[in-house]
Amino acid sequence: MTVLRLAAPAKLNLHLEVLGRRADGFHALESIFQTIALHDDIELRLRPAPGIALTCDDAGLPADSGNLAWRAAAAFLARAPDAGVAIALAKRIPHGAGLGGGSSDAAAVLRGLARLLPGLWTPAELATLAAALGSDVPFFLVGGTAHGTGRGEILSALPDLPAQPVTVLMPAASLATPTVFKALDAAERGPRVLRGAPWWQAALARDGVVPHLHNRLAPAAQRLCPEVGGLLAWLAGQGVPHLMSGSGAACFALAHLAPPVGVRAWHTAFRGRAELDQMG
Repeated sequence: MTVLRLAAPAKLNLHLEVLGRRADGFHALESIFQTIALHDDIELRLRPAPGIALTCDDAGLPADSGNLAWRAAAAFLARAPDAGVAIALAKRIPHGAGLGGGSSDAAAVLRGLARLLPGLWTPAELATLAAALGSDVPFFLVGGTAHGTGRGEILSALPDLPAQPVTVLMPAASLATPTVFKALDAAERGPRVLRGAPWWQAALARDGVVPHLHNRLAPAAQRLCPEVGGLLAWLAGQGVPHLMSGSGAACFALAHLAPPVGVRAWHTAFRGRAELDQMG
């Protein structure tokens, strides 16, 4: 096999709590991640010459080492210096959205290269490599529903949640994750107690997800970006379960909705881990 096509799914944070600031300056988090059908498309093609060639249909994104997918390939191929790969990236997931698009692209490259060039990395080593690339990258090696701690990279797979329609909504604004964390006030930073994966598995089985929708970053994001506050207020008026994902600016509703004027929308759904590479 020399060519492989993969889907790189977006994620939602169904629950995101800040537990406190760590000694290394990062924040300790507890999150429930969920992959959805909205995805980027990635084609990997082995080349006869060493090196990485990346093309992307979004001219606003870098096609070199500034792109996380390129860096993922470079890190993987460090153990195969004579190998080369061409990466074609077709973007659907908006950036600056809190949906993990860049991280998912990187993880798809790692998953794909592990199939094209087997035996170079063990699964445990690949997870460590993913964590070095970014906090969300390890989740996209797992997919489905998962509990995350640490910076989000310490994962426990949870039973897939039932199929659920979702509308992802993106205002005419974007947010940078470091900026949102910097804007947290003292109370929002914690400290708080970690609940842990067994607690979450029992709670989700008992209650479903709706009572547990929560994002500690949402107030800071709204202070930085009035468009996020306006979108969350509009969603509250629709009477449907909703939340901001990650550090924003995208929000989502657990329903199919027509968006307000000036807001992009994608009608999508939860996807389980078995469907990670089967999204056409």
